[in-house]
Amino acid sequence: MAQLSVFQKRIQAEIPLTRALGIELHSWDGSALLISAPLEPNSNHQGTGFGGSVYSVAVTAAWGLMELALADLGLKGSVVVQTGSIDYLEPVATDFYAICRLPGGEIPGRFRKALARHGKARLDLTTEVFCGTPNSSPQGDPVAVFQGRFVVQDARSTIASQL
Repeated sequence: MAQLSVFQKRIQAEIPLTRALGIELHSWDGSALLISAPLEPNSNHQGTGFGGSVYSVAVTAAWGLMELALADLGLKGSVVVQTGSIDYLEPVATDFYAICRLPGGEIPGRFRKALARHGKARLDLTTEVFCGTPNSSPQGDPVAVFQGRFVVQDARSTIASQL
């Protein structure tokens, strides 16, 4: 949990939009990141979630997952979104949360090999957005689904950078 608290402070400092959105990190278990945002600062003229806010929360979940997964590997790198799209399936009518999971529950071997060989790799991620209280095992269907490709560049060991 300490890692998540440090990461929460980091993203709030480095990505000011996350403060405005009210993003809160809830859990990271090594394969899934759960974050949430309140509806109030993210609402549109109809009182439902503003599409840009929902998209930003979903991207933040995927980007955050990549950052935390790299840290778990003892690596640091530049993580950026290369492409992304979102399907809005239902209106976001309450506070909401997003879950991004590693494909198959772990970092794919091809991704690890590319990082080791080139210091660079790409990974496609999916974030699901749900309404209600954050839950790592949601019961209903998502209200939005984000799909994006993330690129890690200049991957390097965090151990080497501490010496």
